[in-house]
Amino acid sequence: MTVKILSIGLRGLEGYRVQVEVQEVPRIAAMVIVGLPDASVKEAKERVLASLYAFGCDFFDKRLVVHLSPPERKKHSPMFDLAMAIGILKAMGKLTAPVSPDAAFLGSLSLDGTIQPVDGMLPAILAAKKLGFQKVYLPYDPTLPLHHLKDLDCIFVQTLEEAVQYLQGQRVLSLPPAFRTPEIIDSPRKHHRDFQSIIGHHQAKRALEIAAAGGHNVLMVGPPGCGKSLLAETFPTILPSLSHDAQLEVISLYQLAGEKIESGHPPFRHPHHSASSVSLIGGGTHPKPGEVSLAHRGVLFLDEMAEFAKKTLDMLRQPLETGKVTISRISSTVTYPADFILLGAMNPCPCGYLGSRTRYCTCSPKQIQAYRNRVSGPIYTGEY
Repeated sequence: MTVKILSIGLRGLEGYRVQVEVQEVPRIAAMVIVGLPDASVKEAKERVLASLYAFGCDFFDKRLVVHLSPPERKKHSPMFDLAMAIGILKAMGKLTAPVSPDAAFLGSLSLDGTIQPVDGMLPAILAAKKLGFQKVYLPYDPTLPLHHLKDLDCIFVQTLEEAVQYLQGQRVLSLPPAFRTPEIIDSPRKHHRDFQSIIGHHQAKRALEIAAAGGHNVLMVGPPGCGKSLLAETFPTILPSLSHDAQLEVISLYQLAGEKIESGHPPFRHPHHSASSVSLIGGGTHPKPGEVSLAHRGVLFLDEMAEFAKKTLDMLRQPLETGKVTISRISSTVTYPADFILLGAMNPCPCGYLGSRTRYCTCSPKQIQAYRNRVSGPIYTGEY
């Protein structure tokens, strides 16, 4: 008998349905996973078998074949552990209750059968809702803002045994005692400095207020110590809080990158000028979001902008024009949102004191022009 259990795979922020097929074959004891699994999925064999052993299953005379469908897509997450374990228990007759085709199973298994969250849980849950699933079985994670989700029943299970007992109708699950539903949209800001507390800089502050209202990009040019960085760092305090849908989108990006963010407020990213193009735009073997995507619906601040590699700065032209970034690999193409306000800060010349009232500039006109040419014309003028 072939058992089919459903889960969710991710390609960027886009999710797709993964069908986990399990079949018991009368041959030498083993467990085989097919369907383009990568190393993290192949390692699931040992995790799942150890969890099932802790559950009380005996595999000494069983050969299990696990097929992850669709086979043409590379699977690269331990998120399928729970679905594989449920499928194996169903194929072996240890789970006799029917499993709904409208249910998805998400989560990684530890060796003792505990179900653990993994990176990308939130985008997988949102994808499950978009794909029409009615239920999602997943480990409890207090960082997931799921209390506003409608038309999707999130069932929190802490162990494999608990999941089986619930499916068999032997257990009624309740939310963990620590579960809270805070209104993350209205949570207070946690900034050490406030834009309104800055004294002076009236023209610069007015320009930034207009930029905040209209979503405009700003390049601040001035000598060292004139307040460019202070203005940029306090700029997020005059931006409105994110809507709930925007929060889910931003938190999903941060989960894919393995980072955390304070919920409710626009993100503020401040990469160093030595940042590579991959860290800024995103990439890797399994493409992850870069700084431009982590600044989505927030602010990307490039201090000492002229010190960034010219090639790296030019790669900003696509996200600035389209509000998204596309990362192409041989096996797949991933698109991440990247709609942000770009704040740049730079000195007017190599020595930094052109136009200063405190020191004389020591740069020649040729040096000044060469310095400004480090930022290409389209970026400098906003004509992307």
